[in-house]
Amino acid sequence: MRITKSLLFSILFAFVLGTASASTDPTVKSARTEIKEMIVKAEITKDLKAETTVNVTFQVNAKNEIIVISTDSDDLDASLKAVLNYKKLKSSDISIGITYTLPIKLTK
Repeated sequence: MRITKSLLFSILFAFVLGTASASTDPTVKSARTEIKEMIVKAEITKDLKAETTVNVTFQVNAKNEIIVISTDSDDLDASLKAVLNYKKLKSSDISIGITYTLPIKLTK
């Protein structure tokens, strides 16, 4: 019985310690939010005729810069690459060298 109480207390302590150390800082932005803000600031949607979704495939290099590999829109490819390529991310929630595909919904 004593071992069971000790084990239960240890598990409970580990759970409380794990949740207490979680980041609750609202000022830390995710990479997705940063990319969204870059696109909104660039105003590439002003020439759109209709709502569209573009899949952007990219990686992040060792300097935490976005490297756009491809997009699935011929019309917006150059604009998105100009806005995003080699822009530095402040967030660190994304792994270096991994290929990501981010769907971006653009509205007028």
